[in-house]
Amino acid sequence: MKEKTNLKELFNQYLTGKASEGELLHLLDFFKLEEDSALLRALILAELEKEETLETTEEQQAILNRVSSVLAHGIRNEKVRLRKLYIRWSAAAAVVIIAGFWIGLERIQEGAGIFSSTRKEIIAPGQDKAILELEDGRIINLDSSIGPDAKNSYVFADTSGMMTFSSQDLPATDTKSAERTLRTPKGGQFAVLLSDGTKVWLNAESSISFPAIFAQRTRDVSITGEVYFEVTKNPTKPFLVHARQQTVKVLGTHFNINAYPENDAVQTSLLEGSVAVIAGGKQVQLLPGQMSVWQENQGGLQVGRIPDPENLLSWKEGMFCFDNNNIAEIMQVLARWYDIEFSFEKGDYSNCVFDAMIPKKKSIQEVLNILGASQQLEFKINGRKVIVSQAKSNRN
Repeated sequence: MKEKTNLKELFNQYLTGKASEGELLHLLDFFKLEEDSALLRALILAELEKEETLETTEEQQAILNRVSSVLAHGIRNEKVRLRKLYIRWSAAAAVVIIAGFWIGLERIQEGAGIFSSTRKEIIAPGQDKAILELEDGRIINLDSSIGPDAKNSYVFADTSGMMTFSSQDLPATDTKSAERTLRTPKGGQFAVLLSDGTKVWLNAESSISFPAIFAQRTRDVSITGEVYFEVTKNPTKPFLVHARQQTVKVLGTHFNINAYPENDAVQTSLLEGSVAVIAGGKQVQLLPGQMSVWQENQGGLQVGRIPDPENLLSWKEGMFCFDNNNIAEIMQVLARWYDIEFSFEKGDYSNCVFDAMIPKKKSIQEVLNILGASQQLEFKINGRKVIVSQAKSNRN
């Protein structure tokens, strides 16, 4: 076993930009031993809590760029799985955690055999943008190109940097029938601060309809897609969220609703407080850490535990979190964020299941490199369409 003090010193050498190429590879080699990899992960996770900007040499940066694109493949229970990958970029540095896997140098090749493209166009990730439809029918495009007057009056960046529309700072034109709708397109995300102080985050291809000024007895909104709420407490005025055939009733709490139309179920996950979920003539009370699943035609309204609360809001924090997800589910997520289409060539993809955490700021090519590192799948990009196929070595 290697001395833990040596591992810590080596890690500090890397963080201060003093590690040579050999030392960097030696650092990665510690992942071979479980007792040392646990300490290494702890050191890295502790460093990720800091906001310091690290510096690396160009040589180290090139190595990290290659390493971050490729994972070693593993097979467990006859399912193809990638161990969790965490990548955190500062201005000039990256830390890569690969739990339990050693990446052989002979396999560190940028995109070799993973995907091909008929065009050299880089498909960029989504960004903060939305379409706001006002109560009088006016349409306002909210994105990075919006004028300075809007940014100074009703659009601002929140503490995480996400662009936010402040409904309370844009007066209603007709308070009697003043309902507004904020929609994020494919490749877009946005947040909105409602008139009562409630904060709402919208994932890609989602929407929320809400009044400019809430009624006297209730606070009603309607949503599609995936939306996260931090509701301002008001015991005398319940907050009601309508999603498909489901209603969530709260007084003040933090929760996430996933109601994309292509999904069979509506999932409501509670992080803080208490909510009542009403659907199909049934009402259930959720406690923190619980989630409800509403399926109109299969099982009705059910309650269970949130599988991984920390991963639930990864989309809001700028990460893709795939937790035992099939490649078909993953491609749906990527299609919404990168505004692409996808298709599968003939084959059985039921056992292509992945665990991975990847920054949403990466290009689609980089994400496909990571997924393709399992050597089970190949990807072809044709314009804005991605064709998924089984790797030649796995075809019958």
